[in-house]
Amino acid sequence: MAEKDQEHLRIRLGAKLLKRIDAAREKSGRTRTDEIEARLIESFTRLEMQEVAKIAAREMLVELERRARDLGNRSGKMVNFYEALMGTNEEGAK
Repeated sequence: MAEKDQEHLRIRLGAKLLKRIDAAREKSGRTRTDEIEARLIESFTRLEMQEVAKIAAREMLVELERRARDLGNRSGKMVNFYEALMGTNEEGAK
């Protein structure tokens, strides 16, 4: 017999949550177990993507600040943040 990659888990759920799961299960056509598993996977994926987005946003801000400093140093003028964001100089060249 092949070894299964699944474990059994017994949990208690409140009646309201179980009704919501069952409603979602009926709508999706999945089994109760599959519905719960899909939603758990989705929640972990969403959290992971939020973390990736936070990291990317921080990196973008650092790069924007670097470009803004560079534009300010070259021109001696107020920095055009659009230019800094787009990575262009005053003439619009990249």
